[in-house]
Amino acid sequence: MMIYQVPQLWSSYLSSNSRKVVSSRRILSIAEVKAEKKREASQKADNRKALVEAKSQGKEAHAAVKAHIAQEQAKAAQAKKLEKLKITVEQQAEKARVAAENKAKQAEKRVCLPLFITSS
Repeated sequence: MMIYQVPQLWSSYLSSNSRKVVSSRRILSIAEVKAEKKREASQKADNRKALVEAKSQGKEAHAAVKAHIAQEQAKAAQAKKLEKLKITVEQQAEKARVAAENKAKQAEKRVCLPLFITSS
């Protein structure tokens, strides 16, 4: 199976400053994902340790720790949803701003076009 690289034509339309911004955003995004995965792995390990300790203390303690972990996971899931929603809203606002700028530029071009009047 051969995979072909699709040329990224949109990058040729970006200014060099915009390319740097896009590149730095991508790098930050990758770093954030790695940090999040590392944090989640350590949280899972801590949860396992807490469950083992609670199990040795009895069924009620184990159930309480398990409920606490489930509550924390629900909070984390809700926070993740809100963060995704926030990012989506920001992206939509940026798209709307760019669209408005482009529309204004197009309108300006139409207004600035010289009118050629021919006399008979």
